[in-house]
Amino acid sequence: MKQLLLMAILATLSAGVLAEDKPMNLHKTAEAIRAGAVNVGKEYSLSDEGRFHKVHTEVLGMKCSGCHSADAYPDNYLYLRKAEFPKTLAGEKVKAVERAKCIGCHSEGNVATVFYNMKK
Repeated sequence: MKQLLLMAILATLSAGVLAEDKPMNLHKTAEAIRAGAVNVGKEYSLSDEGRFHKVHTEVLGMKCSGCHSADAYPDNYLYLRKAEFPKTLAGEKVKAVERAKCIGCHSEGNVATVFYNMKK
C-alpha cells in the first residue's frame, strides 16, 4: 500500500504540482528528481531539451519569462549563456537569464541542488 501511495505522489510531482489548490513541495520534488523518480532526461545542460531546462519548465511549471527577463547583456559575467545571445525562438527574441535568479534557489542551505556558494 505504501508503494502505491508513493507512486501516486511521484506521479503528481512529475506533473509539477501536488494538488490544484496546494503549492508544490519543492524539497520533495527536488529529492524525487535527484532519485530519478521524475524523468527529466540525462543531458546535464540548460539547452531546450536539457535536464535543467526540463526541471524548471516541465516539472516546476515555470514560465519562460520567469528566468528569461533581461533585455540585454551588460558587461557582467553573472549572466548565463552570453555566447548564445541574441537568440530567437519561433520568431521571438529570447531574453537573457540573470544568474542571480539561479543563485536564489541553488545556494547552500536552499532547497535545490547546490551549484553556488558551496561551503568548504
